Amino acid sequence: MSKIILTKLQCIVNDEVDEDEVFLKYNGDKIWPESGLYKGIDISETFELDIEINVDDPKKNIAIELWDFDYLSANDFLGTFEMVLGTDTNGAFSTSMKLKEKGSTASYILYWEIVE
Repeated sequence: MSKIILTKLQCIVNDEVDEDEVFLKYNGDKIWPESGLYKGIDISETFELDIEINVDDPKKNIAIELWDFDYLSANDFLGTFEMVLGTDTNGAFSTSMKLKEKGSTASYILYWEIVE
């Protein structure tokens, strides 16, 4: 069994005119932030994370979803961070977000580590 540790979320360009109200999901469950509905993030901001995910199959890739919280309508699914496992390598990595919809300006990077 491998362990993935999400270490940082960096906003390169936000999706909205003001800051994005973001949260992360894995396997359909919200995993961050632990308290509150979301964290406000703006261009060039970075949040330190310490989220551990146990991976039963170290050769299977996993995806973390980035969502933007909305009070008046459904939350917006911004995109996914796909983590390519199976490299048999411990260490630190980063993954750029793959956009859900074309035309979105959102750009985020997720930093993570593989720990055996």
